Order: sequence, then structure tokens, then C-alpha cells
Amino acid sequence: MNIGILVSHSGLSDFRVKTLQPILEDNNFNIKVAIVDTRRGKTFKEKIIKNFKRGRGGYMIVMAFQRLFSKSIEDSSVDTYEYCQANNIETIETNDPYSKETLDAIKAYNLDTLLLVGGYGIVKEPLIALTPNGILSYHHGDMRKYRGMPPVFWELYNNEKEVGMTLQKLSVGLDCGTPIVEKSVKIDKKDSLKSLEKKVNEESIEMMYEALCKLLDSNYQPETIDKFGKVYTLPNLREWISFNIRMFFRKYR
Repeated sequence: MNIGILVSHSGLSDFRVKTLQPILEDNNFNIKVAIVDTRRGKTFKEKIIKNFKRGRGGYMIVMAFQRLFSKSIEDSSVDTYEYCQANNIETIETNDPYSKETLDAIKAYNLDTLLLVGGYGIVKEPLIALTPNGILSYHHGDMRKYRGMPPVFWELYNNEKEVGMTLQKLSVGLDCGTPIVEKSVKIDKKDSLKSLEKKVNEESIEMMYEALCKLLDSNYQPETIDKFGKVYTLPNLREWISFNIRMFFRKYR
């Protein structure tokens, strides 16, 4: 199976590198090209201004302080171009992923599927329909109940007993694709936001590889979701304070 990866120019996180490793080691799969999104992302200042306009200014202040003292487990750890060179993956750079030039360049590789591993935001047509098996992407949540972001936050907020993990084939719209691999992990009483996020990432590493193995089977028929869940977004300051109060009592109950 010939594969292309959609990736940001700013690098690959440790999680993303681990998800690709078993694919690189299996001779059934050939990652031929990385389509590198070179568009400039929003600065932290621009994100704050955007969220203030949406009424989430208080939450962004809290996040700004947290950013000073913590490191996200999704922080980039490997340079995109060094990674591709080390693994004999060719690169296509683009600041317009939907241009005819970019689409034609991708088509020339005769790919069977694309993997979303960074950048691109919400992927749109015609990129979604460019390959026979579409685009595979992670969603850390059960799409029947939780779409959107942030990962694992709302499951903790709503006192769920478990959090879902989905490897989906993308469709138009946010987190409303076809699930190829689904799993879940138990939420423990002592789980914090960071510990649960780490647990979910660790338990989902193999899911991209498992999805590709399923697609190799010509008899495989994925199940569709009849009804999708609510789309969540960043909490406001009131919800964030409420969340931390709940987590405090949960920890010491």
C-alpha cells in the first residue's frame, strides 16, 4: 500500500513519530511522500485575541499561565525534513493544499491513502477524496458522544467512566467520519487532565497501523455511525474553574 502523510512544517510530536514507526517497519506499507503544510499558523497572541472575541478570554489567560510552567505531550520533538530524509520519504511543500498544482503533484504518486499527522486544520474537499482509501486521522474521543476539543477534558468534566479513541476515515465536517478502529480506556479516580491525556495517547499509538492493516483486507467493511455526538470546544473561564473544583474533590474524595 502506497501512503502519503499530511504534516506540518513545524515538526512531528513524539506521539506522531511513534504512530508511524510500525508502518515504516511493515513491508506491506510504503510511505512515499510527505505533503508539508508550510502555511504560517496563528501565534499565541493571535490565538488569545481570537478567543477573547469568542468570549473565552478568561480561559486563555489561565492557559497562558499554564503554558509557562508545563510542556504539552504533543509538542514537536522531531524536525519534519530531517525525519523524512532519515526514512527516505520524499517531500512536497505547499502553502495551498487545495491548489491544482498541489493536488496534481500528490496524484502523481498513485497513493492508496493519506495519513493526517500534523497541520492542515479541518481538512476539506477535494483532498479528502484524492485517494481510494481517503484520509485516516486520529480523534481522541467517541464520536457518538464527543466531537471537537479539547481531548479528554469534557469526559472528565462530565464524570464519564471511560474515554473513547477513534481512528477515522475523514469525511466533510468535524469528527463525523467513518470509524476504522475504536477503543476506550478507563478513567481512574486519580486521573488528572494530563495523566489521562498521556494514557489515551499511549493506548492509541498502534491504532493507525491497525487501521491500515484492516484496509489491506479486501473483504473489510467498516461500520458507520448512525448518530454523532455534540461538538465541543474550548471551555470558558466558568467551566474551567468548575472543572478544577471537581477535579480537586475527585482527587481527595
